Amino acid sequence: MGINGAMWMRYVNEAVPLFLLAIMGVVLYRGLKRNQGYLSEKEELFRRYLHFRGDLQVRLKVFGGDEQAYQELLRNLSESWKNFKKAYDQYLLSLSRNTKKVRRILLILTLGLLTNSGRLLIEACYFHGLDSRVLYLAFGELSHYILVVLSFLLLRSQTQPFLSLGGEPVRMDRDLLFYSNSLSELGEKERLYDEFSPLEEREEGDGQKD
Repeated sequence: MGINGAMWMRYVNEAVPLFLLAIMGVVLYRGLKRNQGYLSEKEELFRRYLHFRGDLQVRLKVFGGDEQAYQELLRNLSESWKNFKKAYDQYLLSLSRNTKKVRRILLILTLGLLTNSGRLLIEACYFHGLDSRVLYLAFGELSHYILVVLSFLLLRSQTQPFLSLGGEPVRMDRDLLFYSNSLSELGEKERLYDEFSPLEEREEGDGQKD
């Protein structure tokens, strides 16, 4: 191989990892941006539903004496909760799908980067043997994987509160947002009052008012 051929091969060897890392950066940026969009829309949905639910609970107190109106409001409350859960889960599902897609592309690019690094090391060992030049090349290749590690860490840190390690939506995150319908037993309700508003404090407050 002539001098020009060797120079071109050197350029190619240096350009391949840079090209793969550039693609990885673009994929990560777009993936994180899309994930942030889903998370923002999910938070906005939660804010709107919280406002709606608060208004509906006020109406339940106002129209408590009207049995027909009260039952209709209860039905609306139940239906709204189902609609909220459906929309909320859809955002989490979209977040999960996009995260899996980004992670899969990152893995493919990482595999390409590893293949290129292995090729360079094999060529260096074949032509130069195990000398300092090969070790220098190996350390240089390791520096390329800093972005790889950071990419997976950033993706994980963004989705950790909402997705499991397998990328599946965490259902409990949604189920604990509001007072659960399953807490209908009197004893369970009393335990909630004991935890957040103990009887002693309520009695002291009543005494001060008197």
